[in-house]
Amino acid sequence: MRKITEGKTKEIWFVEPGIVKIISKPVITAQDGRKKDVMVHKDEWANNTTSNVFELLNRCGVNTHFIKRAGDTAFLAWECEMIPVEVVVRRIATGSYLERHPEVEDGTVFDELVVEFFYKDDKLHDPIIVINAMNPDWWQLYDAHKPLDIRNIYKPEENPSYIDTMGSYFTLEEAGYIEEQAKRVFLILEKAWKELGITLWDLKMEFGRKDSGEIVVADVIDNDSWRIRTRDGQQLDKQVYREGGELKEISNLYEIVSNLTNRFSSLDL
Repeated sequence: MRKITEGKTKEIWFVEPGIVKIISKPVITAQDGRKKDVMVHKDEWANNTTSNVFELLNRCGVNTHFIKRAGDTAFLAWECEMIPVEVVVRRIATGSYLERHPEVEDGTVFDELVVEFFYKDDKLHDPIIVINAMNPDWWQLYDAHKPLDIRNIYKPEENPSYIDTMGSYFTLEEAGYIEEQAKRVFLILEKAWKELGITLWDLKMEFGRKDSGEIVVADVIDNDSWRIRTRDGQQLDKQVYREGGELKEISNLYEIVSNLTNRFSSLDL
């Protein structure tokens, strides 16, 4: 095998034409990589969680890149050209959403799922993407941590949170398809977690293009990818690390979540 690329928390290796191995690393990061720690066994828990999630999604008929597990810390996947966009689906308002929409109260439950696109760029701190249907070939980027007023979409320079305009990575039709698939993934996982007495607040995922041009759910979905809470309000995800929790506590949470997702295979969804 040869290494294709390496990110903050995983490596991607060539296996054979069209197939790659994705290997998790025992590393946890935050703040665009400025905060970083080695967390023993995180690679195992992350891989197990991702594999359980993708096995569930595949069983439910979602098009993904996941093929099968390849050991405790790796899985095999169809090779994709990754789209540098994070797709975030929200059921409950929290986090940066409140910074962009200060009129919304923390914990507000959305009857209709909210879907947002963010351009993956650590230097720009992953700005939010606004797609103008009148000119979808160009995306407007706005600071994800400042109030967002899309009424100025035709005069972005008048919006204090405007950063730049860039060429698009997918068509308006493809944007609609990605949004639809992201909602579908969220609803499946929301139901799975609800069966286990846990509430899914929001979910981050990525998409890639296979050689055929088909867009599929790709990358990983693990305990770094969502906000989940128990019925009594205990947070089980990476947010605890972002807020300065002790590594021993965070390690315990990741192990708990990994073990809980083992039950996904027995759920009748």
